[in-house]
Amino acid sequence: MFDAERDDEPAHALPVPARARPLAAPQARPPLIAREQRDLLCALAYVALGIGDGRQAVTLLDLVLREVPDDAGALRLLAYARVATGDGEGALAALDRLERLRAGHHEKLRDGRGADRRDAPDDGEPSAPLLLLRSQALRLAGRLDEGRATFRRFVAARRIREKAA
Repeated sequence: MFDAERDDEPAHALPVPARARPLAAPQARPPLIAREQRDLLCALAYVALGIGDGRQAVTLLDLVLREVPDDAGALRLLAYARVATGDGEGALAALDRLERLRAGHHEKLRDGRGADRRDAPDDGEPSAPLLLLRSQALRLAGRLDEGRATFRRFVAARRIREKAA
């Protein structure tokens, strides 16, 4: 019979928890794909779009953006690929991410934190091609009034650019 008062019985002995060790600092993982491979995947996505295979382009660009989520070129191409496949909401999500990156870039410029001034337009307004792409994405998403308003902004931006040239 088991006697709770006796310490020498093996059934009564509880394991002593090991002393907790401090967690090691997380080590930065090496990139899964090199820059050259990212460039190749983007080029293949561009070719896929050129031959009408938007789904393949989306797949390739998702791979790139999984590794480098802030790649502005890949985000622009992804927005175009999503429009080509009829995915307005997906295109808008990519364009919104791109807009947040651009806003962060302008904030760095304003604060003088090392961003390159050549990378962004001076006025803070999205470029005319991005406005056109957004208007198409809004139309595909069923947001026709917003799409029309954005298209008008695109036309105005084109006129301003033509006058400046």
